[in-house]
Amino acid sequence: MKKLLVLAGGSVRNQVWGDSCAKFFKKDFDITWVDFYDHWQTGESNINFEAELEKIKFWVEESNPGDTWYIYAKSIGSILALKAVRAGILSPEKCVFFGMPFSVVKDTLFKDDWSLLENFMIPALAFHNDNDPTAEYGLTKEKITALSPSIAFETLKGDNHDYLDFAEYEARISEFVQS
Repeated sequence: MKKLLVLAGGSVRNQVWGDSCAKFFKKDFDITWVDFYDHWQTGESNINFEAELEKIKFWVEESNPGDTWYIYAKSIGSILALKAVRAGILSPEKCVFFGMPFSVVKDTLFKDDWSLLENFMIPALAFHNDNDPTAEYGLTKEKITALSPSIAFETLKGDNHDYLDFAEYEARISEFVQS
């Protein structure tokens, strides 16, 4: 089975992004699963990576060994995807990222260690708005280009961190997933 794991951004308003992404791309997959983060329910301000990794691990362990996974992730969800792959929880066929927020986690999660990105070998496509107010475009492009040749970087024109124009990205994503 071909399965899509959707990992949204950290803010509770990104629940809409996750639902919209899953609904739009559902036609391309046998099963789609959107991770509804625990902190959306508890009111905590930040994602608990360990709790979310456990949920992903459970979902993957409950699936069939021959299933093919794909990840579509926005913002902090893309960081969660990097962590899930590094932890060996899943090895997706391909990933599609939107607005990777390296500027938000560079002083905490990455500090002086970018190995999470450097060791990521899954073919991926990263869309990023050139004027994204949340995830600094220049830093994201620089780090992906320098550290992760498996990630193709795509510049979009935009001054937001929404990434809801799925119809605009569809042809490029389809071409990437089919290649």
